[in-house]
Parts: sequence; C-alpha cells; structure tokens
Amino acid sequence: MSTFHTLETGRRGLAAGQASLSTTGHNIANANTKGYSRQQVNTSSAASLEVWTSQGKGQLGTGVSVDSVMRVRDRFLDQQYRGHTAELAEWQTKSEALGNVETILGEPGENGLNASMGRLWSAWQDLESDPSNAAVQAVVKERAQAFADVAKTIDRSMGELTVELTDRAAAAETEAQTLIARIEELNKHISQNGAQANDLRDARDAAVDELSQLMDIKVMEKADGSYALALASNNQPVKSGESIDLEAAGGKLGGLGQSLATVKNYQQKINTAVTEFAQANGNVFDTTSPAGELSVATDAPLELPKGLDEGVKKVQADFRAIVSGLGAEGQTAGYAVSAQEQLIVSTENRRQAVIGVSLDEEMSNLVKFQHAYNAAARLVSTTDEMLDTIINRMAAR
Repeated sequence: MSTFHTLETGRRGLAAGQASLSTTGHNIANANTKGYSRQQVNTSSAASLEVWTSQGKGQLGTGVSVDSVMRVRDRFLDQQYRGHTAELAEWQTKSEALGNVETILGEPGENGLNASMGRLWSAWQDLESDPSNAAVQAVVKERAQAFADVAKTIDRSMGELTVELTDRAAAAETEAQTLIARIEELNKHISQNGAQANDLRDARDAAVDELSQLMDIKVMEKADGSYALALASNNQPVKSGESIDLEAAGGKLGGLGQSLATVKNYQQKINTAVTEFAQANGNVFDTTSPAGELSVATDAPLELPKGLDEGVKKVQADFRAIVSGLGAEGQTAGYAVSAQEQLIVSTENRRQAVIGVSLDEEMSNLVKFQHAYNAAARLVSTTDEMLDTIINRMAAR
C-alpha cells in the first residue's frame, strides 16, 4: 500500500470537511431568509481498494466521498401546507363576500328592507281605517317611495359588489399566470443545472407556496427535477397562458368564483321578494319595472289591496329566511376560516421544524465539522512527515 494513498484519504477528508463547513455557513447566513431550506452535505464511504493480506483477499478504505448537497424538505408537509393555504384563502374570500352582502342588507336594522316593509304595512292599516284621508294617503306613498329607494340602493350595491368581485377575479388570475410562468422558467433552469440547484428550488417552492393561495394545486416532481402542476380538484394540468376554471380552481380564485355566484343568487332572491311585495301592495307601485328600478305610481289613486296582510306576511317571512340563510352561511365561513388558520399554524410549525435553520444546531455542527477538518489536516501533515522521512532521510543514507 502506497503512502500516497493515505495522503489522498486525508485530502478527501479535507474536502468533505470544507464542504460541510461551507454548507453550515450558508445555513447560518440564511437563517432569517424567508423561503430558505436548510441544506446538508450527504457523504458516503469512498470505494475501497482490494488488497491481499495474510488472511487472503481484503478491502482497504479510501476515505470519504461527498455525494451531494441537498435541501432538507418534507414533500408531504409541503403539500399539506399548500392545501390548507388554499382552503383558508377560499374561505376568507367567501366570508368577506358574505359579510359585504350582510352589510348591504343592513338586517336587522331600521334602515333595512324588513323594517321598511313593516312601516308601509302600518301605513296601509291606517289608511284602511280612514280611506278618504289625504294625509294618510300621502304617508302611504311616502313610505312606498322609501321602500323603493331601499330596494334600489340594495340592488345597486349588489351590482357594484358583483363588478368588484369580477375585477378581483381577473386580477387574481393575472397574478396566478405570472407565478405559473415564473415556476415554468425556474423549471428550465433547474433541469439544466441538475438536481442540486438548491437555491433555485427554494425560489420555485416559494412561488408554489404563493400560488397555492390563489389556487388549490398538486405538485408532481418529474425525473428532470421540474414541477408539473395540476388542479387538486380534477387533476387538470396548470400551464401559463391557459384560462383557469374558477369553479375548479379552489383557493382565492375559487372563492371569488363561488362568491360571484352567491352574490348573484342573493340579489335574485332579494329582487324576487321586492317584486312580490310590490305586487302585494296594490297599485301603489309601478310593477312593470324590474325590482332594481322600482318606482311609485304617484298619479294613480290608491286602492286598498286585497289580501294585504297575508301577502306582506308571506314576503316578510321569505325575506327573513333569506337573511337567516345568509347569516348561517357567514357563520359557517367564519368557523371554517378559524379552523383553517389553526391548521396552517400547526402545519407550518411542523414544516419549519424540518426546513428551518436552527442556529444552535448549526453552531454544534460548526464545531463538529471543524474538528473533523482539523483531524483530516493532521492526517495530511503526518503523512507529509512520513513522506519526508522516506524521500529525504532514507535517501541520505
């Protein structure tokens, strides 16, 4: 066995120690970098040499081999975190939209539709007691106009909310397309740079985390290291430049799509109740106009409507059911938001325990790798002295 073999073994130890120290320093430097995954050096015993001994054929170790510098990640926790993130964004969006509808209706309250219905009904009862009283007739028309104004304000506000949600959905889709394009660009660089493009992979995972707020996606890593994205709901591939199905998207986009449908549904229900109430009030309203343009027939002489009590009570009951359903939906969304927030905190804590940098652990590694490096350096120094003895001192004799 050559003495130079021992020198090579020491050199490999120095290289492994240097790689470990450099990686530890990289971890320490990025301890507070958002999205950074701690890295570790993977080593293995180098291929051994076959030698002959007095006992026969054997093997002699040749030191250590640096196999890779890899990120420490848990794909299961990543996917779990992204799923919870998408769920939270979806429920937050729906909760916000339902809250806006509740604010628009203002129920229960003195300025809402239900209170306005009650005031008009009360005026009709006064007129029924004194049909020829001009002052009471004027009160009926005033309260009818007040009801029409409330109905038009609600319809207009619901329409404005629909426009706002549509604009937000378009903006969110643009943001999603930008992130998808960035992920695809990083895929190219990663596949070109090989499996150990750690910092590029961190940048890509950060983009995927951000995208998961907008869409509920699944991530599959291909053999070349690139990511293939698909919607979690139906496995539809997600690619830049292709339109996104809001109903299947999940996340913020899915929440906006569902919120649009919810707002339109409540607007239709409210308009139906307004129309039915107007029809139950005889000829005081111009019922030829849609609910959003309801007006009072000011020129027509008032006629006491038949079955007013039953008609108004039915509409008020229907409207209260609408408000009650809205409140229940809002409460459900609020509970879901709270539950998802707790799940995200729990999952992120577990994820950070895997990918996060512990300075205490890195300082311990720093000492360990320093000792290993010093020992390898001592081996090289000792081998050098041995070679000096062989080459210089033995030659002198």
